[in-house]
Amino acid sequence: MEAAVSAGLTRHIGVSNFSAKKLRDLLPHCKIKPEVNQVELHPLLQQPELVEYCASQGIHMTAYSPLGSSDRPDFVKAPDAPVLLDNPVIRSIADGRGCTPAQVLLAWHVQRGISAIPKSVTPSRLRENLAAAEIELSQADLDQIAGLDQNYRLIDGSFWVMEGGPWTVQTIWNAP
Repeated sequence: MEAAVSAGLTRHIGVSNFSAKKLRDLLPHCKIKPEVNQVELHPLLQQPELVEYCASQGIHMTAYSPLGSSDRPDFVKAPDAPVLLDNPVIRSIADGRGCTPAQVLLAWHVQRGISAIPKSVTPSRLRENLAAAEIELSQADLDQIAGLDQNYRLIDGSFWVMEGGPWTVQTIWNAP
């Protein structure tokens, strides 16, 4: 990726699914530090240590599955997976603010300084998503959302694990 920058093929580079450990291992070997780390990030998987580490290194965070990725394929979805847009805390905040649960989730990311990449092709939902940047969540709202963290991955990575391959679900995410 650094060669692509040197060749003028891109101006910015980043990484995806890097833990703080993987970033600490990578950074001493970089001529050009990654500008962004794209990871699964939502109220059920807040990754506070990673967010803090990236902030300390000037690496911007981008959240994928910020709305819970309810349309993800069945082969990556646990049968008992929670539906983030139906979470009672998120719904209650949305009802109190007169907005949608998706807007609450996106506003939460914006207020934390994290870019979110929700999937949508519906013009009305695209407008709703953009309007979420104007929603100001209170400290009480933020505290309630902080209480939802379960370190729960909606996309657990098991589909990357292959017999004889180098990865386990634990080593993908650096779990103890």
